[in-house]
Amino acid sequence: MNDPILIIDGFNVLHAVVLIGRDRAGWWQPAAQRRLVERVEQLTLSYPAIWIVFDRRPSTSEVPEDVTSNDPRLRIVYAPSADEWIVQEVERLALQHSVTVVTSDRPLRDRVRRVRGTVLSPSAVFRSES
Repeated sequence: MNDPILIIDGFNVLHAVVLIGRDRAGWWQPAAQRRLVERVEQLTLSYPAIWIVFDRRPSTSEVPEDVTSNDPRLRIVYAPSADEWIVQEVERLALQHSVTVVTSDRPLRDRVRRVRGTVLSPSAVFRSES
């Protein structure tokens, strides 16, 4: 089996452990996404590949800002449906990698398990740094 991959359900984890109270008002903004990326960069996780997936529908009227990271482990992905992207990637990768998804979304957790992925709750990943 190749290197393990950790996939983070971006907006779900933002709501579960990063944004509280008034912070939630701008949950879809790049500043909120950056906060999650910064928190992940600070974690000492034993995953050589960590992907953070955010929902973003294509727009013809504006060019959205992409959040980036200088951490070589991190890959930030924007998908029309983060849930669909995550399930497809887990299914594609699970035969060659151990794939773990961080989410508190119950339907997504069930779908990930059905395609041979494992699941962690956001609190399990972020509790050590609280």
